[in-house]
Amino acid sequence: MNTRLLYSYLFFVFITGAAQIYLSFSHYSNFEALKDIVAISFLWILPVVMLPNQTRKITLYMGVPFVLLALPSIFYAIIYKQELTQSLFFIIFESNIAESKEYLQNYFSLSVFVLITFYLITCFYFWKGVKNFEISKKRKLILSAIILALVFTAPTKRWIKRGSFDAFSANVHRHMSVASPYQLIGAYIDYQREIEVVEKNLNELNQNQTVDGLILGEVKKPATHVIVIGESTSRLHMSLYGYKRKTNPKLESIKSELKIFTNVFSSRPNTIESLSQVLTFADQQKPDLYKTEPTLMSILKQSGYKIYWVSNQQTLTTRNTMLTSFAKQADEQFFLNNARSQNSYSFDEKVLRPYHKLLSNQDEKKIIFVHLIGTHMSYKYRYPETFKYFNNNSFLSKEIPNDKVERINHYDNAVLYNDHVVYELINILKSAKIENSSLVYFSDHGEEVYDVGDHQFQGRNEATPTLGMYAIPFFFWIGDNEKLKSKFKNPSMFTRQYNNSDFIFSYTDFLDIKYDKFLSHESILSDNYLQDSIVVGDPYSKNLKQLDGTDQTFNKH
Repeated sequence: MNTRLLYSYLFFVFITGAAQIYLSFSHYSNFEALKDIVAISFLWILPVVMLPNQTRKITLYMGVPFVLLALPSIFYAIIYKQELTQSLFFIIFESNIAESKEYLQNYFSLSVFVLITFYLITCFYFWKGVKNFEISKKRKLILSAIILALVFTAPTKRWIKRGSFDAFSANVHRHMSVASPYQLIGAYIDYQREIEVVEKNLNELNQNQTVDGLILGEVKKPATHVIVIGESTSRLHMSLYGYKRKTNPKLESIKSELKIFTNVFSSRPNTIESLSQVLTFADQQKPDLYKTEPTLMSILKQSGYKIYWVSNQQTLTTRNTMLTSFAKQADEQFFLNNARSQNSYSFDEKVLRPYHKLLSNQDEKKIIFVHLIGTHMSYKYRYPETFKYFNNNSFLSKEIPNDKVERINHYDNAVLYNDHVVYELINILKSAKIENSSLVYFSDHGEEVYDVGDHQFQGRNEATPTLGMYAIPFFFWIGDNEKLKSKFKNPSMFTRQYNNSDFIFSYTDFLDIKYDKFLSHESILSDNYLQDSIVVGDPYSKNLKQLDGTDQTFNKH
């Protein structure tokens, strides 16, 4: 390639991808987005290829708006060590003017000003090195064809494979949305599209906000109860539940304070599908009830609780709009993970600051939902370097192939870090000294991490279920409230086989909230509890079966 053309290409890579270059090489993000920038930048040099004798003018006229549109992502990368995504637009447009002003005053510091100025000066001097050049007409056509093939071959394959132009445009949109100038525009397009879905979902949820026959037990104020929702954490990899590796040293140190249930399962192995049952009256037999019946959040609000939602999950993605819709039912939300990809660093310790702040306001009756990213794939992104403890095959089966050991180590390190975060959530609540307080922790679903058969499978597959995909941790921590502690006096409850799709009954039972739809035999805390078989599979395909390794009882429904 002509050296002057190469220089022009590198100029576009830098001005459009500076934020991502910083994030990738500082290990705040992976290199996937940077790969996209390297590919898309070929598109920006097409005008240079066609008019090489006008290179300086072209790079100037294109460069100025590209740089200006890159400034928000540069600013955001410096402050938050994350990409600018449609999730950020969600937060911006959910904030009022006072909050936005406070945000700018808080973060626009001298150091930020210096770094942005450095970026602008570097762009200018980079541009000064751009030179006009000449190439033959034949080479122009060849280079143009190569560039178009590099950029559009993959999207075209998607178009052909799926028989839909939407597949082509979605692929182009996804890859171009990582860098200026399209990043800002693309993120806003994504925001508008996903927020329409959120609003539609929220309207449907809010049509069924109340239950009939509500009866409340006496509640002593202040009252603070916390529901911690983990992610992809299997109890089979928790030493709190007998795993040979010590992945829960902190929770084990307070084991006597925890009410640990040892036989709890998720109904489905994916977040949205699982929580659509956990947080509503839906279950495997009636999976659509979340659309027509009140949610747990609406019942808690009807009972006089103020609801907060603190999340380190991605906010607006095609998969997460339903989850965001549930979160929007809370009175106030804190969305902390604005990454474009799940495979990026967004450590769960982020939740501790807003959580601590919420606990400082004790003069109210409140429920705090804390949604962690937990041990979600890819596991190596779920823990900081200081929690890189497991690095060999110690305590692992000798039958596990060596190429699988590294991924198990990543998962166990993520479980170790999750132990730290959950412990801190308990410890902060304990330090608040709120008598009427509690914390319940469970994971949305589990994860198979080479634990069965020939030790070749890792992840989740509803068509071939394993125990690891569904076996989840479930425990309570209770403050100094004897009435709440009395709920756990029956020792047999801790080994009951329980499907967490019935959580809405157990939790309202725990808080002494009764209503017409309440079924005491669905509450794991109730003396009337009747045990279900653990039935798994896609309920819409009617291909349900009992999970291997669980007891067959009977169907209460």
